[in-house]
Amino acid sequence: MMPAVKHLLLLTWCALAAVWTAAGQAPTGEPAGRWQSPSPDGRPWKHAGTGLSFPQYLGDYRLAGEFAYAEGSGVFVRYENLDERARADIFLFPVGSPLPSMEDQQRRILTEMDGVVGDMEAMVRAGRYKNLDTGELVGGELELWQKQSLPIATRQLTATRLGVAKEGAVEAIIKLWVGITLVDNHVLTIRHMRPADSGESGEKSMKGFVGLIFQLIKDPSLRGHLQELIAAYLQNPLSEDGEQAAAAVLAYLNQAPYYPINIPEDPVAGWLEHAEKQAPGTQEHLLRAFMLGSAKVAFEEGDAFACLKAGGRQFATVYRELARQFPQITLPEADAFVAAAEKGLGAEWLKDRSFLSQ
Repeated sequence: MMPAVKHLLLLTWCALAAVWTAAGQAPTGEPAGRWQSPSPDGRPWKHAGTGLSFPQYLGDYRLAGEFAYAEGSGVFVRYENLDERARADIFLFPVGSPLPSMEDQQRRILTEMDGVVGDMEAMVRAGRYKNLDTGELVGGELELWQKQSLPIATRQLTATRLGVAKEGAVEAIIKLWVGITLVDNHVLTIRHMRPADSGESGEKSMKGFVGLIFQLIKDPSLRGHLQELIAAYLQNPLSEDGEQAAAAVLAYLNQAPYYPINIPEDPVAGWLEHAEKQAPGTQEHLLRAFMLGSAKVAFEEGDAFACLKAGGRQFATVYRELARQFPQITLPEADAFVAAAEKGLGAEWLKDRSFLSQ
């Protein structure tokens, strides 16, 4: 079965609120394969064929699981946003024969999109949908860091889903956004579905989610450069070169909020405010240290706890140097945390403190 056909088979059991699947359960009517729930330790799901990593939270969307087809090596991962009654599936299938030229890739993408439209039209004939509007086909490219850009085609379809409830026949207008590209010899299809009555908030939610998926696709080509910038920062965190390298990494992280980097506001914010009052400029250095130390481990696929531990250790390094220059920034509590972080116990210290303060 062609990937495009498999994609639209899934429309028979998604989209309407009444069809939501409980987390960890295989969806009803699913083609043969294996459904797997997200990792209980919070780690992202990683696709071996492309190296793409899918975190458990993308904006307001939660990773519901991953489905591996019994036939071949195709998979999809599913995200859900219950507030918006929206669902997004990202499919990955090997292309089969090589596609060496951009023209070959574009033709394959258009063929896949034709399959999506054709399957929707087939379901209209079967009485599952009516009033199908296939929308405009839009082509473009996804720019990558120091690599050839990826061709992409997108389309937004609207249709009325026909169903049956206890009260009788029911109808619901849905919007289906489809984006198709090619990543490392795999067809990648994003299919986002939401009720039309979600209105502007649903449209905004969809665009935000799709933007984050694009960022995930771009991430592998850029990650090596980001790791070089982090290494440059770590060589001399308080230098001008270190600050510039850190600024570039922080700008990227601002566009990629799915990394497990979390700095507890309490008590760290209080330490930073105190430092800034005593010696202006020190707050930025300390916050930067926590973020960059965490980012180093995040880019190495570390979980939230490992990131917090590494961020604490780098914070301790910069805190010690700044305290030598500006002794007035020190606080007994911050000193205690730094001592623990230098032993690799910063995350545990923060965890214990949060329990004691409750």
